[in-house]
Amino acid sequence: MKYTKGSFPYKGESHDFVHEGNYKVIKKDLEQGVLGEANNDGTIYVDESIPSGSAKEKEVIKHEMVHQKDMENGDLGYTDANVTWKGKKYARKNGKINYKGKWMEEGDHSLPWEKKAHNA
Repeated sequence: MKYTKGSFPYKGESHDFVHEGNYKVIKKDLEQGVLGEANNDGTIYVDESIPSGSAKEKEVIKHEMVHQKDMENGDLGYTDANVTWKGKKYARKNGKINYKGKWMEEGDHSLPWEKKAHNA
């Protein structure tokens, strides 16, 4: 995977980003414990605490790219209220997802869309 540093801000953002294909990767101060986020607009946020060019940064980007590709092919969708995985909606509230009747932390490795991204 080749990452290149962008030479201009994306959509008015003033911080640095890298980009991989159609994905713009933006360094951002994310919530405590969150290393990366895939967004519906094709951007990926990586927590600014992760050193640029590090193996950890590449790992986070690779993980979030799986989510991006799943969103593009219609397997995965996010709204503020729900996560949709392969046509089934799961309620989302206060950083948790109600998966099969159990409230689980977002990013929990046992959620099927997270398993796929972790195994990539």
